[in-house]
Amino acid sequence: MTLFDRILIVDWSGAGAPVKGPNSIWACLAVRQGDQVRLDWLENFSTRHAFMQRLGTIVDEALAAGERLLCGFDFAFGYPAGTAERLTGRADWRALWRKIASEIEDGPDNANNRFQLASNWNRDYFADVPRFWGRPQGHDYTHLSDRKPALPADLPLSFRISETHAKGAKSVWQLHYNGSVGSQSLLGIARLSRFIDDNGLADRISVWPFETGFSVQTFKPVIFAEIYPSLFPVSVGDGQIKDALQVQTVAERFAEFDRGAQLAGLFASPAGLNLRELAQCMKEEGWVLGIGHQRIQPLELAA
Repeated sequence: MTLFDRILIVDWSGAGAPVKGPNSIWACLAVRQGDQVRLDWLENFSTRHAFMQRLGTIVDEALAAGERLLCGFDFAFGYPAGTAERLTGRADWRALWRKIASEIEDGPDNANNRFQLASNWNRDYFADVPRFWGRPQGHDYTHLSDRKPALPADLPLSFRISETHAKGAKSVWQLHYNGSVGSQSLLGIARLSRFIDDNGLADRISVWPFETGFSVQTFKPVIFAEIYPSLFPVSVGDGQIKDALQVQTVAERFAEFDRGAQLAGLFASPAGLNLRELAQCMKEEGWVLGIGHQRIQPLELAA
Protein backbone atom coordinates (compact mmCIF):
# COMPACT_ATOMS: atom_id res chain seq x y z
CA MET A 1 0.00 0.00 0.00
CA THR A 2 1.37 3.39 -0.97
CA LEU A 3 1.73 6.22 1.56
CA PHE A 4 0.96 9.22 -0.64
CA ASP A 5 -1.31 10.13 -3.54
CA ARG A 6 0.56 13.32 -4.37
CA ILE A 7 4.19 14.36 -3.91
CA LEU A 8 5.28 18.00 -4.15
CA ILE A 9 9.01 18.75 -4.28
CA VAL A 10 10.23 22.34 -3.92
CA ASP A 11 13.63 23.89 -4.54
CA TRP A 12 13.44 27.07 -2.46
CA SER A 13 15.09 30.47 -2.96
CA GLY A 14 16.32 33.25 -0.70
CA ALA A 15 16.31 35.82 -3.53
CA GLY A 16 15.75 39.46 -2.61
CA ALA A 17 13.94 40.36 -5.84
CA PRO A 18 11.72 38.55 -8.36
CA VAL A 19 13.80 36.10 -10.37
CA LYS A 20 13.37 33.06 -12.60
CA GLY A 21 15.79 30.50 -13.97
CA PRO A 22 18.73 29.18 -11.92
CA ASN A 23 18.66 29.88 -8.18
CA SER A 24 14.96 30.63 -8.08
CA ILE A 25 11.99 28.56 -6.91
CA TRP A 26 11.29 25.39 -8.87
CA ALA A 27 8.53 22.98 -7.90
CA CYS A 28 7.25 19.68 -9.25
CA LEU A 29 4.03 17.80 -8.44
CA ALA A 30 3.76 14.04 -8.97
CA VAL A 31 0.27 12.52 -8.87
CA ARG A 32 -0.60 8.86 -8.44
CA GLN A 33 -3.16 7.24 -10.73
CA GLY A 34 -3.66 3.62 -9.79
CA ASP A 35 -0.31 1.89 -9.99
CA GLN A 36 1.22 4.66 -12.07
CA VAL A 37 2.62 8.07 -11.18
CA ARG A 38 2.64 10.99 -13.59
CA LEU A 39 4.35 14.35 -13.32
CA ASP A 40 1.43 16.75 -13.19
CA TRP A 41 3.56 19.88 -13.61
CA LEU A 42 7.03 21.36 -13.26
CA GLU A 43 7.07 25.13 -12.80
CA ASN A 44 9.34 28.06 -12.02
CA PHE A 45 8.10 30.75 -9.60
CA SER A 46 9.56 34.26 -9.55
CA THR A 47 8.60 35.01 -5.92
CA ARG A 48 7.94 33.17 -2.68
CA HIS A 49 4.56 34.90 -2.53
CA ALA A 50 3.53 33.40 -5.88
CA PHE A 51 4.61 29.93 -4.81
CA MET A 52 2.77 30.14 -1.47
CA GLN A 53 -0.43 30.96 -3.32
CA ARG A 54 0.06 27.79 -5.37
CA LEU A 55 0.84 25.80 -2.23
CA GLY A 56 -2.51 26.84 -0.79
CA THR A 57 -4.24 25.51 -3.89
CA ILE A 58 -2.29 22.23 -3.80
CA VAL A 59 -3.12 21.59 -0.15
CA ASP A 60 -6.78 22.53 -0.62
CA GLU A 61 -7.13 20.20 -3.62
CA ALA A 62 -5.55 17.27 -1.79
CA LEU A 63 -7.77 17.80 1.26
CA ALA A 64 -10.90 18.14 -0.87
CA ALA A 65 -10.05 14.89 -2.69
CA GLY A 66 -9.36 13.05 0.56
CA GLU A 67 -5.83 12.28 -0.61
CA ARG A 68 -2.49 12.22 1.21
CA LEU A 69 0.11 14.78 0.22
CA LEU A 70 3.85 14.87 0.89
CA CYS A 71 5.52 18.28 0.52
CA GLY A 72 9.33 18.31 0.49
CA PHE A 73 11.10 21.66 0.86
CA ASP A 74 14.77 22.32 0.19
CA PHE A 75 15.69 24.32 3.28
CA ALA A 76 16.53 23.51 6.88
CA PHE A 77 13.53 23.00 9.16
CA GLY A 78 15.58 23.33 12.33
CA TYR A 79 18.70 24.82 13.89
CA PRO A 80 21.45 23.22 15.98
CA ALA A 81 20.36 22.20 19.47
CA GLY A 82 20.41 25.14 21.85
CA THR A 83 19.26 27.74 19.32
CA ALA A 84 15.57 27.69 20.24
CA GLU A 85 16.30 28.08 23.94
CA ARG A 86 18.56 31.06 23.35
CA LEU A 87 16.07 32.83 21.12
CA THR A 88 12.80 31.88 22.80
CA GLY A 89 13.64 30.50 26.23
CA ARG A 90 12.24 27.11 25.18
CA ALA A 91 14.00 24.16 23.56
CA ASP A 92 11.13 23.76 21.11
CA TRP A 93 11.11 23.86 17.31
CA ARG A 94 7.64 25.43 17.09
CA ALA A 95 8.55 28.28 19.39
CA LEU A 96 11.54 29.01 17.15
CA TRP A 97 9.43 28.82 13.97
CA ARG A 98 7.01 31.37 15.41
CA LYS A 99 9.87 33.59 16.56
CA ILE A 100 11.30 33.59 13.04
CA ALA A 101 7.87 34.18 11.48
CA SER A 102 7.19 37.11 13.81
CA GLU A 103 10.40 38.95 12.91
CA ILE A 104 11.12 38.08 9.27
CA GLU A 105 9.73 40.59 6.79
CA ASP A 106 9.27 39.13 3.31
CA GLY A 107 7.27 41.10 0.79
CA PRO A 108 5.37 39.98 -2.33
CA ASP A 109 8.37 41.14 -4.41
CA ASN A 110 10.88 39.06 -2.37
CA ALA A 111 12.22 42.15 -0.55
CA ASN A 112 13.17 40.98 2.95
CA ASN A 113 15.16 41.81 6.09
CA ARG A 114 17.04 38.53 6.56
CA PHE A 115 20.55 40.01 6.78
CA GLN A 116 19.56 42.77 9.19
CA LEU A 117 17.64 40.31 11.35
CA ALA A 118 20.63 37.95 11.48
CA SER A 119 22.86 40.87 12.47
CA ASN A 120 20.44 41.83 15.24
CA TRP A 121 20.24 38.26 16.51
CA ASN A 122 24.02 37.95 16.57
CA ARG A 123 24.06 41.05 18.76
CA ASP A 124 21.17 40.07 21.01
CA TYR A 125 21.57 36.30 21.39
CA PHE A 126 25.08 35.34 20.32
CA ALA A 127 27.31 37.97 21.87
CA ASP A 128 29.78 35.25 22.91
CA VAL A 129 30.49 33.97 19.39
CA PRO A 130 28.45 35.16 16.38
CA ARG A 131 26.63 32.32 14.64
CA PHE A 132 25.13 33.91 11.53
CA TRP A 133 27.60 34.98 8.84
CA GLY A 134 27.77 35.82 5.14
CA ARG A 135 26.50 38.96 3.44
CA PRO A 136 26.41 40.47 -0.05
CA GLN A 137 29.48 42.37 -1.19
CA GLY A 138 29.17 46.08 -0.51
CA HIS A 139 26.53 45.67 2.19
CA ASP A 140 27.54 46.36 5.78
CA TYR A 141 25.72 45.00 8.81
CA THR A 142 27.21 45.86 12.19
CA HIS A 143 27.02 42.38 13.68
CA LEU A 144 27.11 40.24 10.53
CA SER A 145 30.53 39.39 9.12
CA ASP A 146 31.40 38.36 5.60
CA ARG A 147 33.73 35.76 7.09
CA LYS A 148 33.10 32.54 8.95
CA PRO A 149 33.37 33.13 12.71
CA ALA A 150 35.32 31.03 15.17
CA LEU A 151 33.80 27.65 15.99
CA PRO A 152 31.60 27.94 19.08
CA ALA A 153 32.58 25.91 22.12
CA ASP A 154 29.06 26.02 23.59
CA LEU A 155 25.62 25.24 22.22
CA PRO A 156 24.42 25.89 19.63
CA LEU A 157 27.19 24.41 17.50
CA SER A 158 27.87 25.03 13.83
CA PHE A 159 26.08 21.99 12.39
CA ARG A 160 23.00 19.91 13.06
CA ILE A 161 23.34 16.15 13.37
CA SER A 162 21.70 15.64 9.98
CA GLU A 163 24.25 17.85 8.23
CA THR A 164 27.05 15.54 9.31
CA HIS A 165 25.21 12.72 7.48
CA ALA A 166 24.45 14.64 4.27
CA LYS A 167 27.60 15.04 2.18
CA GLY A 168 28.15 18.62 1.10
CA ALA A 169 25.47 20.16 3.33
CA LYS A 170 26.26 23.68 4.52
CA SER A 171 25.73 25.13 7.98
CA VAL A 172 22.36 26.79 8.47
CA TRP A 173 24.22 29.81 9.91
CA GLN A 174 25.73 30.67 6.50
CA LEU A 175 23.49 33.22 4.78
CA HIS A 176 25.41 33.97 1.59
CA TYR A 177 27.91 32.58 -0.97
CA ASN A 178 27.76 29.42 -3.03
CA GLY A 179 25.70 26.58 -1.63
CA SER A 180 24.48 28.51 1.39
CA VAL A 181 21.13 27.55 2.90
CA GLY A 182 20.81 30.05 5.77
CA SER A 183 18.80 32.68 3.91
CA GLN A 184 16.46 30.09 2.41
CA SER A 185 15.87 28.59 5.84
CA LEU A 186 14.94 31.83 7.59
CA LEU A 187 12.57 32.81 4.80
CA GLY A 188 11.18 29.31 4.28
CA ILE A 189 10.47 28.63 7.95
CA ALA A 190 8.73 31.99 8.24
CA ARG A 191 6.52 31.23 5.24
CA LEU A 192 5.55 27.71 6.36
CA SER A 193 4.93 28.78 9.95
CA ARG A 194 2.54 31.51 8.85
CA PHE A 195 0.90 29.24 6.30
CA ILE A 196 0.01 26.68 8.98
CA ASP A 197 -1.05 29.18 11.64
CA ASP A 198 -2.82 31.77 9.49
CA ASN A 199 -4.87 29.16 7.63
CA GLY A 200 -5.79 27.11 10.70
CA LEU A 201 -4.14 24.00 9.25
CA ALA A 202 -2.41 22.67 12.34
CA ASP A 203 -4.90 19.79 12.53
CA ARG A 204 -4.37 18.90 8.84
CA ILE A 205 -0.59 19.24 8.43
CA SER A 206 2.18 17.40 10.28
CA VAL A 207 5.76 18.64 10.20
CA TRP A 208 8.12 15.65 10.11
CA PRO A 209 9.79 14.50 12.32
CA PHE A 210 8.86 17.12 14.92
CA GLU A 211 5.17 16.18 15.12
CA THR A 212 5.30 12.63 13.84
CA GLY A 213 8.42 11.16 15.39
CA PHE A 214 10.47 9.10 12.97
CA SER A 215 7.41 7.65 11.33
CA VAL A 216 4.89 8.45 8.63
CA GLN A 217 2.01 6.88 10.54
CA THR A 218 -0.01 10.02 11.18
CA PHE A 219 -3.70 10.70 10.88
CA LYS A 220 -3.04 14.09 9.30
CA PRO A 221 -3.32 13.99 5.50
CA VAL A 222 -0.47 16.40 4.69
CA ILE A 223 3.17 16.05 5.71
CA PHE A 224 5.81 18.76 5.37
CA ALA A 225 9.40 17.47 5.33
CA GLU A 226 12.86 18.88 4.78
CA ILE A 227 14.73 17.57 1.73
CA TYR A 228 18.20 18.03 0.21
CA PRO A 229 18.00 17.46 -3.55
CA SER A 230 21.79 17.17 -3.87
CA LEU A 231 21.46 13.73 -2.27
CA PHE A 232 20.16 12.67 -5.70
CA PRO A 233 22.79 13.54 -8.35
CA VAL A 234 21.64 14.58 -11.82
CA SER A 235 23.41 14.99 -15.15
CA VAL A 236 22.80 18.47 -16.52
CA GLY A 237 22.85 18.85 -20.29
CA ASP A 238 23.19 21.95 -22.42
CA GLY A 239 20.34 24.37 -21.84
CA GLN A 240 19.03 22.46 -18.83
CA ILE A 241 18.61 23.98 -15.38
CA LYS A 242 19.92 21.89 -12.53
CA ASP A 243 17.25 23.01 -10.04
CA ALA A 244 14.47 21.89 -12.39
CA LEU A 245 16.09 18.51 -12.97
CA GLN A 246 16.61 17.99 -9.26
CA VAL A 247 13.02 18.55 -8.17
CA GLN A 248 11.78 16.24 -10.91
CA THR A 249 14.34 13.60 -9.96
CA VAL A 250 13.46 13.71 -6.26
CA ALA A 251 9.73 13.51 -7.01
CA GLU A 252 10.28 10.51 -9.28
CA ARG A 253 12.55 8.72 -6.82
CA PHE A 254 10.20 9.23 -3.87
CA ALA A 255 7.31 7.98 -6.01
CA GLU A 256 9.36 4.91 -6.98
CA PHE A 257 10.19 4.18 -3.36
CA ASP A 258 6.54 4.63 -2.39
CA ARG A 259 5.32 2.29 -5.12
CA GLY A 260 7.77 -0.33 -3.91
CA ALA A 261 6.71 0.06 -0.24
CA GLN A 262 10.19 1.40 0.50
CA LEU A 263 9.49 5.06 1.24
CA ALA A 264 8.52 4.37 4.85
CA GLY A 265 12.14 3.36 5.43
CA LEU A 266 13.25 6.95 4.82
CA PHE A 267 10.82 8.21 7.47
CA ALA A 268 12.07 5.68 10.03
CA SER A 269 14.66 6.33 12.75
CA PRO A 270 18.04 7.07 11.14
CA ALA A 271 20.60 4.33 11.52
CA GLY A 272 23.46 4.99 13.92
CA LEU A 273 21.81 7.62 16.13
CA ASN A 274 21.54 7.07 19.86
CA LEU A 275 18.45 7.94 21.91
CA ARG A 276 19.77 11.38 22.87
CA GLU A 277 20.47 12.26 19.24
CA LEU A 278 17.07 11.00 18.11
CA ALA A 279 15.36 13.12 20.76
CA GLN A 280 17.45 16.13 19.73
CA CYS A 281 16.36 15.76 16.12
CA MET A 282 12.67 15.36 16.99
CA LYS A 283 12.64 18.26 19.45
CA GLU A 284 14.75 20.91 17.76
CA GLU A 285 16.94 20.02 14.80
CA GLY A 286 14.79 18.02 12.41
CA TRP A 287 16.14 15.60 9.81
CA VAL A 288 16.51 15.40 6.03
CA LEU A 289 14.12 13.06 4.26
CA GLY A 290 16.25 11.10 1.82
CA ILE A 291 19.37 10.51 3.89
CA GLY A 292 20.19 6.83 3.48
CA HIS A 293 18.30 6.44 0.20
CA GLN A 294 21.40 4.85 -1.34
CA ARG A 295 20.60 1.72 0.65
CA ILE A 296 17.22 1.44 -1.07
CA GLN A 297 17.25 -0.29 -4.44
CA PRO A 298 15.04 1.48 -6.98
CA LEU A 299 12.00 -0.60 -7.89
CA GLU A 300 12.80 -0.82 -11.58
CA LEU A 301 16.21 -2.32 -10.75
CA ALA A 302 15.00 -4.72 -8.09
CA ALA A 303 15.50 -8.43 -8.75
